[in-house]
Amino acid sequence: MGTLLRLVVSLKQKHVTASTLLRRLNSYSQQHPVYLALRELGRVMRTEFLIRYMDDQSLRKRIDEQLDKLESTHTFARAVFYGQNGQIPYAGKEEQQVADACKQLVQNVIVCWNCLYLNQYLFQAPGAECQQVADAIAASSPVSWQHINLHGEFDFSDDALKDSLRFDLEALFAFNWEQATAPSD
Repeated sequence: MGTLLRLVVSLKQKHVTASTLLRRLNSYSQQHPVYLALRELGRVMRTEFLIRYMDDQSLRKRIDEQLDKLESTHTFARAVFYGQNGQIPYAGKEEQQVADACKQLVQNVIVCWNCLYLNQYLFQAPGAECQQVADAIAASSPVSWQHINLHGEFDFSDDALKDSLRFDLEALFAFNWEQATAPSD
């Protein structure tokens, strides 16, 4: 037990990095007492988590929601990178990195647009509806793409953009979000 406490204190005090500690522990024999103690501690922690998971319905619900968000993020990445069946056909590492960076840029632009749009919507909501809008935004995710044209032609001409949504970024930055989302008495 004393050795485990020293390991924890060393990590907390940053006398050793986790990677160095793991490298050192992996060099031990599987019969080493520290290795065996950490394995048993891991089993205890997994067992305790499984008991909580089976007993706590709200924990299961939160985990399922997070898994759904993660799967949504993966689906989003596949939707953005639809060409070549999601495969990067380039042989060179640099070309693959450029293709991946482009995909991430498009994803970030879509998420940024969604955040700006949702903030503008909250900014323009009447005072009585502001909290409801804020709650709906908090329950949703900006990782949404069904309203984005990922295929086909894009028209950015002045004529096509004349009725587009305009963002007042100065007003968004100056908006008092704490007051708008504060619970009403």
